Amino acid sequence: MHRSIFPVLIVAFITPAMLSAPVSAEDVERRQIVAVRVEEPPKIDGKLDDVVWQKAQPSEGFIQMKPHRGEPMNQQTSIRVLYDDENIYFGFQCDDSEPEKVLGTEMRRDYQVWETNDYIRFVIDTYHDQRNAYYFGTNPRGAKVDARITDNGQFHLNWDAVWDGAATRHSEGWSAEFAIPFGQLRFPHKEEHVWGFNAARTIRRADEDGCWTSIETDNINVISNAGELVGLQDLPRGHRLEVRPIGVLGVEANYRDDETEVDSVERPSLDVKVGITSDLTLDLTVNTDFAQVEADDERVNLSRYDLFFPEKRPFFLEGVGIFGNPDRVFSRALPIFYSRRIGSAAGREAQILRGLKLTGKLGNQSIGLLNVQTDEVTDEKGETQTPAINFSAFRVKRDILRSSSIGMTFLNKWPRVGEGDHQTFGVDARFNPRSELTMHGSVARTWTEGLNGKDMAGQFSGEWRGENWSVGGSYKDIQENFNAEMGFVNRTDIRESVAWWGKSFEIRKGILRNTGGRGHYAVTTDHDGGLESRSIGFDYGLELETGDSAGIGIDPHWEYLEGDWEIRKGIVIPKGLHRWVSYGIGGGTDDSRWLKIGGSYGRGGFYNGNRQSVSLNGHIRPISNLLITGSYNWNSIELDDGSFTTNTVNNRWIYDVSPDFLIKLFLQWNDDNDIVRGNFLLRYTYRPGSDFYIVYNELRQGSDVAQRSIVGKLIYFLNL
Repeated sequence: MHRSIFPVLIVAFITPAMLSAPVSAEDVERRQIVAVRVEEPPKIDGKLDDVVWQKAQPSEGFIQMKPHRGEPMNQQTSIRVLYDDENIYFGFQCDDSEPEKVLGTEMRRDYQVWETNDYIRFVIDTYHDQRNAYYFGTNPRGAKVDARITDNGQFHLNWDAVWDGAATRHSEGWSAEFAIPFGQLRFPHKEEHVWGFNAARTIRRADEDGCWTSIETDNINVISNAGELVGLQDLPRGHRLEVRPIGVLGVEANYRDDETEVDSVERPSLDVKVGITSDLTLDLTVNTDFAQVEADDERVNLSRYDLFFPEKRPFFLEGVGIFGNPDRVFSRALPIFYSRRIGSAAGREAQILRGLKLTGKLGNQSIGLLNVQTDEVTDEKGETQTPAINFSAFRVKRDILRSSSIGMTFLNKWPRVGEGDHQTFGVDARFNPRSELTMHGSVARTWTEGLNGKDMAGQFSGEWRGENWSVGGSYKDIQENFNAEMGFVNRTDIRESVAWWGKSFEIRKGILRNTGGRGHYAVTTDHDGGLESRSIGFDYGLELETGDSAGIGIDPHWEYLEGDWEIRKGIVIPKGLHRWVSYGIGGGTDDSRWLKIGGSYGRGGFYNGNRQSVSLNGHIRPISNLLITGSYNWNSIELDDGSFTTNTVNNRWIYDVSPDFLIKLFLQWNDDNDIVRGNFLLRYTYRPGSDFYIVYNELRQGSDVAQRSIVGKLIYFLNL
């Protein structure tokens, strides 16, 4: 008889928390930086030589997060903050005793420059709730990075705002300026504001990270440890209105047998953002276009379940964090809402005709309301494959205690014709009794025509993290008729228990920087207690002072197939219990090198046969403005019923003319699907928020061209 471990996990994670009462956020004395109001704004050119900056009160004294936590940084950093009726301005002076060694190569927006370059970033918690914040950063070449942070550490890089920034190198190191419009931020109505604030600097050549106010972790995304930004008074309360008229013109050719079908592309669209209050924002979209959104990387699926791909479409990224589950790691949550289910049907794009989204915060409540109408999808003969569908989502989340929350989500999917409608209702909670301990729980139910009973699911997870260690566990129970049509739940009728742990050791002797290992144990059964799958994994890694690294891993696995599985055409894996062990080894050079090479090799069993795999990745920067990246993955599968191999290639050529002018070529090959895909993108931001794109796409099926298209897209940003 199967016994649920859910009560055991609750006791295991809550009991230690009771042993020591958490320190209230209000009881912590926080470092402060003062913002000064000015009449004349500084010129945003990366230099802090404008007279107006002399009015600011500089704040210095950055503390190391690594390699020597708590000690002063080896190079001085100072921050200045100004504001006027339109913007808040941040100025950073990053002194360096060896300015010629300052590393800055990237100019692409939202590139992960913290892995390769010198870098500064800061967070502002405008509600001072120690949970959510805006994140901005740049490097010595002025690359713009912006993101949203939710739930005290969950990082959403795909969020974008309209702001200005610049950076420059000089004889004393480098410096940067930011101008953030108040209209891009949400904040409460007050005469005087206190915002949460923290900043950090990376000195790449020394592998040194430091922050403005000391924190307990290695990044500033943990908002509950931030200092305070004071001095903000009488901020603008006007209701902002942003309008983006969009025009798309082009041509598309589809090649079928001996026929070529050529269609013109004429797609006017409109995006509107209305600041109902400084707390609530309404987004409206009509005839939405995503021509500039990059395709997903090609991957090979060797499992029985769907692959997960992240959301990239701008409309669905506004208010990010409100609609998603509160767990910071997707696989540990109960993901009942997955926005990529909207606008995709039968493996094809479904045009979004119109949509609205209301997001914001009222007091301690975060709210989100979404409604999207998609068009029907037809086949080559004009017959309807998928009807027009209306999608709705409503979510309320209330902040409680210290960095904790409870929430409710309701989802509705309503086809115009054909199948009946579908609903999902869920409640969730996030509990942080201590800064090191995080627990999540959620319960949901679905209503689908033809599925009655056994339609609930629940999930609980918890993690305890120290400075260089972590331990956690999760339990998930999904009944057989739970049908999350707007979510990403790829297995039902299961009970899943997972435990994970990790530990690292800092060495800093000779050529060695650190070492560490991590492991996991996972078991999945059906509701009768029958084994579905089990895995035990362990990885061990070593990093050198040069930033180069290597690692090994082992993964015993058990998988039960209830019926025969045709993994590829004519190759069948028989039903029954399969056991195997996989081994792997890998390594790579440091990301900051002009030539980076990494790879891994794995081999071992695979169901009733064997598998070998090779993965290669890297980049090369032949000149300062050109970055070439690539990845190659190879699998060789040998089974009793046959064998096959797969190959995938993803290759990008990225030329940065400036932070506002980008040219990119993206090439993909997947022989498992027998496709070659090419994408050319030119993006020019001719003014903040306004962009011009030229996009060319080509798809080849085998040796034949299946589709070609070229479009121009113009976005004009109006701030009314």
